[in-house]
Amino acid sequence: MKAALRGKIRRKRVPPAMSAAIQRKVLEQDWWAAAFGVGLYRALPVEPATDWLLADALGRGARVAVPMARRKGYRWGTVEADTRWVKGPYGVLEPERGGRAAAGDLRVVAVPGLAFDRRGGRLGHGGGHYDRLLSQTRGLLVGLCVEDCLVEDIPMERHDVPVDVVVTEKRICFAPSAARKLEQLTG
Repeated sequence: MKAALRGKIRRKRVPPAMSAAIQRKVLEQDWWAAAFGVGLYRALPVEPATDWLLADALGRGARVAVPMARRKGYRWGTVEADTRWVKGPYGVLEPERGGRAAAGDLRVVAVPGLAFDRRGGRLGHGGGHYDRLLSQTRGLLVGLCVEDCLVEDIPMERHDVPVDVVVTEKRICFAPSAARKLEQLTG
């Protein structure tokens, strides 16, 4: 069922204006400002960019981590203002020398996906690598996607990790799991 949905999702470049609108929505949120441990992905052309989020987090002194591909999946690697970036094995930018970051320190994590639903369901690229990475994280998981990739229902399996919030260029959708995490972040 997921394979069929992956086939239907149009994988076209996310226009810079849409990426900017999505990031602006995130930057306006009090929960974003309250997060001093942030997990971000570096975007492929078919995903909303996170460059503004990265610059903001580093600019306010937040600890920032990004996924780094390893033989058996991903781990969180630290990012600094002077980080040198290289393309990883999947063509995604990674820190050239990223130290290990603890998943438990990440209070807000931006999550990529091919599609999301309003309840937090996420359709990844397949393989479950990102789900394993997210399963170690207790922070607020925020899916970023264009409105066209917000679908009615994502079929979820036991190992799938849902997100708590989905942000598009037009709206923000809060899953039931968001309330407790938002309270922890903003008090």
